[in-house]
Amino acid sequence: MISVTSDNAFDEVADRYALELQRGIGLSGESADFFMSGRVNWLADALSRHGENNIGSILDFGCGTGNAVAPLVECWKQARITGLDPSVKSIAIAEQRYPNRERYRWLTEGSSIADGMFDLVYTSGVFHHIRPEERDRHLEDIFRWVRPGGWLAFFENNPWNPGTRWVMSRISFDRDAVCLSIRESTRRLLTAGFKGVEQRSLFYFPSLMRQFRFLERPLSYLPLGAQYVVLARRP
Repeated sequence: MISVTSDNAFDEVADRYALELQRGIGLSGESADFFMSGRVNWLADALSRHGENNIGSILDFGCGTGNAVAPLVECWKQARITGLDPSVKSIAIAEQRYPNRERYRWLTEGSSIADGMFDLVYTSGVFHHIRPEERDRHLEDIFRWVRPGGWLAFFENNPWNPGTRWVMSRISFDRDAVCLSIRESTRRLLTAGFKGVEQRSLFYFPSLMRQFRFLERPLSYLPLGAQYVVLARRP
């Protein structure tokens, strides 16, 4: 099971998760869907640039109530998606939203996941909720679950961005989170056995400054955006 900082934290907020999240990120002038789509679209473009056209199975690690499903399906229309999250209530909500068992599988623990099962593992804003001493163990599991040549897209909140810390302080389930820097995340992924492919920083400008968003691509090499991604591959 994923070892979150409080094992029942997300059961307690599952019914109001979307409202809590929006209360925080609404300061940016954007919705949660804006950021979710931005992450997944970046990932689709990156995999295309690296010549990856064989994404048929995806694990959403720390899937919550299934909010990433729609953009994932939009980018990989034929992929089967497995969602893994320790929150029983969150998984129940996800299963209600996406009940097609031929396409979607919802799990609260990973013991039934076979080695090399996934072409892609997507995780976003999950590891800052995992106890630091447990992070390497979970990355070792993910490494086993990705096929050789498969991918891990590791998205996290950027602790070097003061706006990110302010937003997290307004969200009840993020206040006690222990953020990871991009350096820590990269180090942990390499220790687990992954090969680092790309590091990028995302989401520099809020809605009020959206006229400057054309600068986000050249700025993505500087680790100062609200979130970052480490794209890694299993050798």
